[in-house]
Order: sequence, then C-alpha cells, then structure tokens
Amino acid sequence: MILGEFGVSLSITLIGIGIYGLINSRNIIRILLSSEVILNSTILFVFSVSSLLGKVYDPIIFSIFAISMALIEVVVAFASIILYYRNKGSLEVD
Repeated sequence: MILGEFGVSLSITLIGIGIYGLINSRNIIRILLSSEVILNSTILFVFSVSSLLGKVYDPIIFSIFAISMALIEVVVAFASIILYYRNKGSLEVD
C-alpha cells in the first residue's frame, strides 16, 4: 500500500482544483495547465485505487503509459495553441 487512501484523497482534491481552474480561466494557457492537472491527478487516482485493491501493476508499464499520454497531450495542446493564436492574434478566450 504505497499510496492508498492518501493518494485517492489527494487526486480527488487535485481534480477539483483542475476543474475550478478550467471553469474560471479565460486564458488558453491556464486552461491547458488545468487540464494537465486533471490528467495527472487522474493517473494518480488510477494508481492509488489499484494500490488499494492490491493489484499493483508493473510500475514500468504504468510509467510508460503516463509518459506517452502526457506527450500526446502536450503535442495536441501546443498545436491547438499555435492554431488559435494564428487565427485570433491573442490567447484570450472569448
């Protein structure tokens, strides 16, 4: 039980903070950061729940999954930001 209940409560708190930032932000970079917090806290939640259930997966496979998901998110987010800035000329969301 590496993470257990503390990991679950921490991940739920981080998901709440990410959703709050996602709703109240008008800047696209803040929206991106909030979605990043939600993604990482979701990964923490999955790992904590699997730790609580006693089915801890191989950490190497799990870390490769997390890194690949983060890489895909960053590539899509930067492409979206560049496209949005080219079209609007600003990073403020209307």
